[in-house]
Amino acid sequence: MSAFTEATFTPTGRRRGGRELFRVDGLAFDIGRKGSGQTIRVPDGFETDGPTIPAFAWRLIPTERLVKSAALHDFMRERLGYTKLTGDAIFLSAMEAEGTPAWLRWPAFLAVLANNSRARATD
Repeated sequence: MSAFTEATFTPTGRRRGGRELFRVDGLAFDIGRKGSGQTIRVPDGFETDGPTIPAFAWRLIPTERLVKSAALHDFMRERLGYTKLTGDAIFLSAMEAEGTPAWLRWPAFLAVLANNSRARATD
């Protein structure tokens, strides 16, 4: 199974699109399995607003539980140029690796998959 390092997420006190921003420090993710050699390292100081999902899903999905996976997804899409489909698939794997229960993981994945907005990346 894929694996995360321990990381810290600190609220910045700023908002983007009405959503709180978090500063990310110490985040790395091994794709596939721990020690796979395919590691994505999110640089310290990267900022995320959590999972970008359609507005109708904001009240249904507790996005604060998904900040780690969302930070990875945002970094892969914005800075590494991963395609939407690949980034979304790794987001699903990341949620599983951090222990997100299926009742939350699948609706969150489908909401991110359904969102075609690139507003996050252009801010």
